[in-house]
Amino acid sequence: MKKTQHLFKYSPEFQLDYLQYGQGNQRLICFHGFGQEATIFEELSSQLTDYQIISIHLLFHGQSDRTHSSTYLQHKEWKAVLAGLLDHLNISRFSVLGYSMGGRYTISTIYAFANRVDHCLLIAPDGIVKRMSYELATFPYGPQQLFSYFMYHPKSFFSFLDLIEKTKLINPWTVKFSRSQLKEDAQRHRVFKSWITLKKLRLKQKALIALINKEKFKTHLIFGRYDRIIIPEHHQNFCDQLPSTQVSIIESAHHDLITHATDTIKQALAS
Repeated sequence: MKKTQHLFKYSPEFQLDYLQYGQGNQRLICFHGFGQEATIFEELSSQLTDYQIISIHLLFHGQSDRTHSSTYLQHKEWKAVLAGLLDHLNISRFSVLGYSMGGRYTISTIYAFANRVDHCLLIAPDGIVKRMSYELATFPYGPQQLFSYFMYHPKSFFSFLDLIEKTKLINPWTVKFSRSQLKEDAQRHRVFKSWITLKKLRLKQKALIALINKEKFKTHLIFGRYDRIIIPEHHQNFCDQLPSTQVSIIESAHHDLITHATDTIKQALAS
């Protein structure tokens, strides 16, 4: 499978690092999850011979970066950046796929380019149902400063995790995941920058439901039955309001959903 790596410099303050796989006539823009690499879609690309995949590194992953004076990335800015990339690649129509944190980019993309999208695949997407840990960590006063302090003072952070574990306020899997994923300084700094930057890159549920039900692109939601981060049951009310949207729950946890969802993705794109 042919693979090429590119760096798109939208401005001195914003650049996107992305990989291109395949030479199919159709285009699929993919966004991975936090802590992953754009290479996660390489195996999928070998199964989608009709598509060229453009796999974009999320901000602060790979060489994708934003050194903007504004704290938050908002829809207007993302639309301008992605429009620049689409023009650069001479893409008129495309499908889009987002996994976990990549779901925020995907939702903003369909909001900006609804009339150019053929398929929208949301795989355990972040940003549809509010997660208390995220909302508290990014609240602009008090908790955000505490979040920042913890990310830059690891001893205090892990002591806090010990306390949380004893109180059982957060499920044990989340505590375990936090310990494993936030051991290194670079990991913690990336968490802080990613979470804060993306706080406003979301739509209210009512607006997202209206968008999906109104527009012509086909939407498919995929969840993992054993996912303890993006929990399927918490999205039931949202899914119930999307009569034309396909919803699949596959036998998977969160971290290996992309691998297990390959067949479901192929079927969704073929519909």
